[in-house]
Amino acid sequence: MDKAILVGLNVNQDEESVRKSIDELEHLALALDIKTKDKVIQNAKQITPKYYVGSGKVQEIKKMIEVLNIDIVIFDDTLSPAQLKHLEKELDVQVIDRSFLIMSIFALRAQTKEAKLEVSLAQKNYMLPRLIGLGNSLSRQGGGSYNAKGPGETKLELDRRKLLREIYQIRQDLEKIKQEKEVSRKQRSKNHIPVVALVGYTNAGKSSLMNSLSEALNHPSEQVLEKDMLFATLSTKAKKLQRDNMPPFILIDTVGFINKLPHELARSFESTLSDVIHADLLIHVVDGAFFDRMQIEVTKSVLASIHADKIERILVLTKKEIATYQPSIDEDYLFVSNRTKENIDQLIDTIYGHIYQENRIHILHIPFDEGHIFSNLKENNTILETKYEADGTYVKTILTPEQEKQFKKYLLNNKK
Repeated sequence: MDKAILVGLNVNQDEESVRKSIDELEHLALALDIKTKDKVIQNAKQITPKYYVGSGKVQEIKKMIEVLNIDIVIFDDTLSPAQLKHLEKELDVQVIDRSFLIMSIFALRAQTKEAKLEVSLAQKNYMLPRLIGLGNSLSRQGGGSYNAKGPGETKLELDRRKLLREIYQIRQDLEKIKQEKEVSRKQRSKNHIPVVALVGYTNAGKSSLMNSLSEALNHPSEQVLEKDMLFATLSTKAKKLQRDNMPPFILIDTVGFINKLPHELARSFESTLSDVIHADLLIHVVDGAFFDRMQIEVTKSVLASIHADKIERILVLTKKEIATYQPSIDEDYLFVSNRTKENIDQLIDTIYGHIYQENRIHILHIPFDEGHIFSNLKENNTILETKYEADGTYVKTILTPEQEKQFKKYLLNNKK
């Protein structure tokens, strides 16, 4: 494993927040087999333009590199191209920032064509203004997995014109995927199937919750990967779920968010995040056992940045079975357990209460020679009462507004 020093800067912030951010950076580094040997946090009134931290702190880090035999120095914020260049020259080891680290993890986790393209676009957009500073960094021999899937390892491959051509081509490819997804989305809209999206901080338990809901609604096949791992899910997973005698909905699992998410990634993942923007309901998933209010605020901030903050949202805390206390939050929430399935049924009730809140009870008269209509209703709706008369079947059931239009000619209140 490569050995690293982590560097943070506290500019008039809450010290606890800075410490948590550095601890999270350690987990991010570990995801790429980089072991943290020491952490440095400098308190300052402002960022130093040349080195980000003060020149005295740079000299202190330089001595630590020699003593601890350090391979890489990782900064907890995004460094400017000039800062990157000066730090590399002064410290004489590889220097990267939080943004580069996160994008490297995304590159490692990407499985689908769409995710790989989005990560590559983000990396190239990040590299473009940093060609000089990152040239030495990426051409170092013996580097760890943090650059194994980068867009290039030599200065030659980072040629500016080549990068611009590649960026243009990737954007064209992503636009095609976006158009294909739009066709699929329009088809769902045509069929009037509501979309419910799982959103939240990375590793909060979204995939586990998707599997729990699938099992509870008798759709356990094709389990979504559950792993205690940052950014285990990058591409959107979708399932059509349905409670017995109730209308269906589409449940999607999306990429997790994180504090200080690189803006290059947010821009590049526009195609994936479009599923969130077009959802009818958001399930905001939060780790209830290791509760951190900051993670709620980060998710809300990202949702606002993609204009999804006006969509109805249910706050759901996970891991109830190992939580040691009930978090105090200034909004309603459900506390569930994916392991014991506690409150999963209550969550399903809540989901249906939101996406089908305009449902109404109706009585339909269905002629005997149109039995397929009755079969359709039995399969997709809650049947409250059935009467067989000489002129046909009378059915009392709950209909969505779309179904009211679909079965208009059978509704008794439309008959003269």
